[in-house]
Amino acid sequence: MVVVVILSIVCAALFSQIGQMQQRSGAERTKVDQFQEARDFLDQIFRDTSQMGYPNVRNFDESVGVWQSPLTNDLRLAVGLVKLTPSQLQFEGDVDGTGNVSVVSYMVNGSGSCPSCLQRAQVLKVNGDSVTGQTNLTTGSYSVEVQNIQNTSSIFSAYDSSGNSIALPIDIDTNPTVVPNVKMIQATLQVAAPGTVDPTTGQQLEADIGGRVQVLNCSMATTGAPFTCQ
Repeated sequence: MVVVVILSIVCAALFSQIGQMQQRSGAERTKVDQFQEARDFLDQIFRDTSQMGYPNVRNFDESVGVWQSPLTNDLRLAVGLVKLTPSQLQFEGDVDGTGNVSVVSYMVNGSGSCPSCLQRAQVLKVNGDSVTGQTNLTTGSYSVEVQNIQNTSSIFSAYDSSGNSIALPIDIDTNPTVVPNVKMIQATLQVAAPGTVDPTTGQQLEADIGGRVQVLNCSMATTGAPFTCQ
């Protein structure tokens, strides 16, 4: 009887440890999946921003042929950074190597149906449309990239060439002299897994990841000169 009791206690403790290990393993797998999703998303941002502002007026002879007036509205030219807020990054560039200028936007709830989602849109630039009023950039242009974002109001931040923080929001219409000064963009994501908790602490699992990308930002914003390239 004593031996049976002892064995029962040992088995119960062993099974309890095994159960906790399985819970921990499952929680860690979920956290790794979250981290990888966020990492892949940041890599996409950094790849896209490397083409910000290309091609631009330096790649053409605007004295030849017919061009939109102002030049910023011509579909052959990428103006660079268009808009940057804590929850949105929008710019123009040839991000897929086709020679066509795309309008790219990363935005929280861009579709209007997912308040905790960071979404991406890429559409071709429309000739003659204003830079900040592209008619084919709509809520239907956005697709979900990362869900369950916790810091929806503090994802993006910007810095100049000296490392000084640039106050956001900024856009090419309202802040034409500030936009070209953006030298570095930081993105930080805090992603949670609803319904998944740490078996030890009982807290909801979160994966935090961030990074900075140095951008060329060849800008066609008004800066007192026809063109600047930081």
